[in-house]
Amino acid sequence: MPAKKRKSSKEHGLEKGVENFSEEMGKLGERFGNHFEKKGKSFDTWFSSTFGIVGPFISSIFGLIIIAVMLWVLSLVNMPIGSGLLNHIYYFLAAHISWFFLILLFFSYTAFISRKFPGEYRLLSPVVSAAVIVVAFWLISSALRIASLSLGVELFTSAAVFIDSMLITFFYIFTLLGYLILLLIALTKGFERKAKKHAFSGKELPGKRLYRSGDERILGGVCGGIGEYLGVDPVLIRILWVLGSLAWGSGIIAYILLWIIIPRNPRHKWN
Repeated sequence: MPAKKRKSSKEHGLEKGVENFSEEMGKLGERFGNHFEKKGKSFDTWFSSTFGIVGPFISSIFGLIIIAVMLWVLSLVNMPIGSGLLNHIYYFLAAHISWFFLILLFFSYTAFISRKFPGEYRLLSPVVSAAVIVVAFWLISSALRIASLSLGVELFTSAAVFIDSMLITFFYIFTLLGYLILLLIALTKGFERKAKKHAFSGKELPGKRLYRSGDERILGGVCGGIGEYLGVDPVLIRILWVLGSLAWGSGIIAYILLWIIIPRNPRHKWN
């Protein structure tokens, strides 16, 4: 009986030691993560303030140098091996190095804009997100082509061709979805603000009529009027209209119909 007690106490002590070790390692990892996060933010601030608008170009050059080093390492590794897969990866990277540089440049400058002009970047963010998704699909199709060349599977080639043919469509769809999400968020926030305001004053939400805007007018004031009615930036409505017109062409017909149906705002100037 005493032997069993000693054994159970040893097991309990071991479990407690493992538990303490896990807890301490977790806290240590958290400390290191916070430390490197602070260092990274301070480096980003220093880099951005030092190089300004040229900073994204410099970081893209560094990215290009990293790709060049990867190509050199691949060629060295593949020299004694003679792997067909590594050979295809090498030629893919070498053939598309200019595209990789443009991708790095695009995302570096969009990150720069998001830090310097967060309000303006909000309107650009769905385009950036759609570009990220399109680049991911392009890399997937390229990986399928490389796998097809290495393994000789025709199904991979067919899948790659299908993805490539859908890249522009993917861009339009995900950009449109992004702007719709932005619009829904803006509508929700606007309605919540109005509801709180009227709840505080003890009044009910008043009815509101849709007019074409004379103040926010480029053509007929339809997008400006919808923006004023919904309480969102008219630029967001115009972008949605342009995307709808490019993707399906129905936006032009809808705009003309709304131009005819929706009345002018009588409080605006229409000269």
